[in-house]
Amino acid sequence: MTIASPSAARYADLAGKTVLVTGSSKALGADTARAFGAQGAQVVVHGRDRAAVDAVVRTVQDAGGTCVGLTADLTDRVAVEGLRDRLRSEFTEFAQLDVLACFAGGMGQPTPTLGMDESLWRRTLDVDLTSKFLTVQAFAPAMRDRGQGSIILMSSTAGRQVSEATAAYGAAQAGLLMFMRHLARELGPSGVRVNAIAPSIVRNERIEKHMPAEIQAQAAKALPLRRIGEASDVANAALFLASDASSWITGQVIDVNGGKVMT
Repeated sequence: MTIASPSAARYADLAGKTVLVTGSSKALGADTARAFGAQGAQVVVHGRDRAAVDAVVRTVQDAGGTCVGLTADLTDRVAVEGLRDRLRSEFTEFAQLDVLACFAGGMGQPTPTLGMDESLWRRTLDVDLTSKFLTVQAFAPAMRDRGQGSIILMSSTAGRQVSEATAAYGAAQAGLLMFMRHLARELGPSGVRVNAIAPSIVRNERIEKHMPAEIQAQAAKALPLRRIGEASDVANAALFLASDASSWITGQVIDVNGGKVMT
């Protein structure tokens, strides 16, 4: 039996809020940016490819949303701070963030640990962990000083469950989850909430390109809910964590995985 992915709930409090979704020029980040736009939020789309960023911005705007797009390498502190400063100087209506959704990452390249090149190890940690640290350092102080906001960190079941030949990615994701908890503890007294989303296999461009349909079917059969995830499943979780509906939730991992990991 196939169980359909639910449509997004409406969160009236998100209308007019300013949301930065990093890594939103493609895949889950792009769908999440569009979901925030559909809720009436002001959305900052981010990526490294200018054309891809502009394409997502157009889809948000064509649907009636308010949106701007910027590029930056989030593994570079100077570039991250430059992104923040551009919002403050050139796009002032987007400068005061209510929601920081860190979706940039995804270096889950299967490689046996003992044969892994050191550069791949370091690059994976930079892309999937350090980039989020630098982004939070750049944007969270203003949220803390205002006494409100929601930070959402995109993680993975790889940080909670061992799989074959993904030690670097798993280490980065496990580290990210502990980083999230420390950050939630530090920022909680100021009114800023910090949570993570940890998806399992989710249908996206990479899955469609590299995973044959029969393998997707096998993966779905292995899950209690008997389907692989859709981008809307992740976007719906992000909307909830950004909204007032989750106002007493912080320091938590939302497992969006069809039952692959149960805690």
